Amino acid sequence: MKQQIRTLLPILFLFCYIGLHAQTAGDHDPKAKQILDAVSAKNKTYSAVKINFELLMDNKQDNIHESQEGTLLLKGNQYKLEMSGTEVYCDGKTQWNHLVENEEVQIITPEYEEGELNPTNIFTIYEKGFKYQYVKEEVKGGTTLQLIKLFPEDADSKSYHTINLYVDKAKKQIHSITIVGKEGDDFTYRIIKLTPNPTTKAADFKFDSAKHPDVEVIDLRD
Repeated sequence: MKQQIRTLLPILFLFCYIGLHAQTAGDHDPKAKQILDAVSAKNKTYSAVKINFELLMDNKQDNIHESQEGTLLLKGNQYKLEMSGTEVYCDGKTQWNHLVENEEVQIITPEYEEGELNPTNIFTIYEKGFKYQYVKEEVKGGTTLQLIKLFPEDADSKSYHTINLYVDKAKKQIHSITIVGKEGDDFTYRIIKLTPNPTTKAADFKFDSAKHPDVEVIDLRD
């Protein structure tokens, strides 16, 4: 299962601060929009963020429950993701997938599909390609959360049917995101800690071959 989650990293969590896009009237619940607008407005005030998160994979039918922790440093469309022996660097134009145990780094051009969670849209995935609905307010672990459901507009092309987005009401921040899969696999990204405006430099988002002379470099770009 760890290998499966590692494989999903560049696809599902390859985990921007843009205002909400207007769409056809009736697509969006006004209360949900108000909450998401507040989240978006707060995110705009950050120049960068560092996120400590937990990824949980659940399949009740097969009784599979896995969890891993990781960190994400994000600045606009640049990021560094560390998780389960994998380091992913992206400077906005080039992406390096460093498989630490294999002593291998794969170089690709980052490409993201609309409606798929990736590091650059972890706070703004709802902005394009979704209808959304406010569901309820609940308290978990002493934190008041607001649940909003996202429904992909192009549902037939997705491997999931719903995204459950929990917002910390007091902080106006994303608390967790659960992707409910059509085949019974549910993936939850829970934010453990969010540090706004960390100090960053350009080198943080690039793989440095000079520091890893024993790592094989495989260039998969066209």
